[in-house]
Amino acid sequence: MKNMLILLLIVLIGLSCSNNKKDSHNRNIILNDTITTSSGLKYIFLKEGKGRKIEIGSKVKSYYDLYINDSDTIAETTSTEKDSIFEFIHGISPLIKGFVELNGYLREGDKVIAILPDSLSYGEETLIYNPYIVKYVPEPKEMLNDTLYTITSTENAKNAIKLYETILNSDLKNRYHTDLDQMIILMIELRKDSLHSESEYLADYFSKKTDDVFLNEYFISFKLSALEGQGKYEEAISLIEPLVEKGNYKQLWQKHLVRLKEKLNEPIEFKKLQ
Repeated sequence: MKNMLILLLIVLIGLSCSNNKKDSHNRNIILNDTITTSSGLKYIFLKEGKGRKIEIGSKVKSYYDLYINDSDTIAETTSTEKDSIFEFIHGISPLIKGFVELNGYLREGDKVIAILPDSLSYGEETLIYNPYIVKYVPEPKEMLNDTLYTITSTENAKNAIKLYETILNSDLKNRYHTDLDQMIILMIELRKDSLHSESEYLADYFSKKTDDVFLNEYFISFKLSALEGQGKYEEAISLIEPLVEKGNYKQLWQKHLVRLKEKLNEPIEFKKLQ
């Protein structure tokens, strides 16, 4: 196992060293002109940024006010989010194709109005981002999910965690996405392939590692699914009983508790939620 970890680290270092790309600032942009792409996406530059270009693997921070069709009412805004930003990894995070295409043309500091036709949004509505502002674009990083999944599925979760910890404690943490919220993708893949035992182990590890109470409960939900997949219903009940009264998603945990107790034919007794 030690030799395999060393080999993986050498490969990862090699990939990171080959990730340097030239970045041209000359885009010949004319403010307030409408740009229309072959897909039907339209966007108008209100301000041209001079920062880093968005690339696959860039963890972008942006701001937007979103309108639907001809409505004058804001349907969604990042002003209500933490730090008033929307954060995503370009080319990795599951987003509508029009939004992905738009960001592929932008760089840090850009401020645009963007019109996504229904063919590039959810299939029924035209989405209008007014404005859409690219706040921050760091150097792009590689994803670890595939590597961790391979180790988990071919060896075990303990060895995957060893590699993860090794990268966290080396310079590679500056080259690879190690944020815990990105491990959700790994957990989804493990659940999809019914790797319940390994999923339980990783979910428990990640839930204890995060300080984010919402992310903690997200990982607990994966552990719950893994326990159910192994028929460990009593352990699953013990896991979520405290969350029925103290969790952030009380109604959801209550539904899970009812379902699990029904499987065990146990009486359902808990306080009425406020």
